[in-house]
Amino acid sequence: MHDPQNHSPAEAETSPHQIAEAAGQLGELSRDAQPRPFERPVINHFGEPVEELVKIAIEDNGEPLVDVFHVCPELRWMAESPRPRWDFERCGLARETVALQLRKAQELLPSGLRLQIVGAFRPFDIQKAMYERARAELAEKHPEWDQALLTEYINVFSAPPILETPPPHTTGGAVDMSIVDDAGERLDMTSPFEMGWDSAPTYTQGLSEGARQNRALLISILTEAGITNFPGEWWHWSWGEPGWALRLGKPVALYGAVPEDKIPAWEPPAP
Repeated sequence: MHDPQNHSPAEAETSPHQIAEAAGQLGELSRDAQPRPFERPVINHFGEPVEELVKIAIEDNGEPLVDVFHVCPELRWMAESPRPRWDFERCGLARETVALQLRKAQELLPSGLRLQIVGAFRPFDIQKAMYERARAELAEKHPEWDQALLTEYINVFSAPPILETPPPHTTGGAVDMSIVDDAGERLDMTSPFEMGWDSAPTYTQGLSEGARQNRALLISILTEAGITNFPGEWWHWSWGEPGWALRLGKPVALYGAVPEDKIPAWEPPAP
């Protein structure tokens, strides 16, 4: 016969209360180990969802593409892509009205500063390649996203290649730009953030005072010159294309996609 008083702790009987407590702890651990339900991100379309852009009628006024550096030699060209892995073909062609607006904006800048053009008109095939690259990178980053979510998200930052609702750059009505000093150094537009989607929204919170003031200068001169901004990207400005029409409540856009036979040859300006 065993003497209960001589049992070791390991041999001691476990009470019903202890069993219940252990079971509860195991249940909590099991729940913690379960994958959490997918939380669909809230997507900010910055007032320009594709489903609204496709409603904009287009009555192209036939305005030609011109070399913005011929119209305004004071402009500066960004010779190297700000994103080396995205060094797609870029050019300095734009619709004539847009080129004249850039010249006016340049005249409004303080002495010693120049508008720097990153890219303006973009052929449709280049836009399509950029869109597909962006979508592939996003899919790799978020394998848990379904196709519908990928499409909705990427359509905010890379215009889908739809001829009926042409991407802004394919119309010659959009320009990506910044400001540089006489030495060619870009003014800070993003600190303390890196250049990327987190710092892209024009009025993003948390910018340094210097970056905020530099953005304010860019906004001021371009707005006075008559160009409008897509608020999801501080560098993206346009006139005449569907995004411009939606922003300003215009009944029609004035620029559609530029036909291939209307695209002149272009060479970068001399450094």
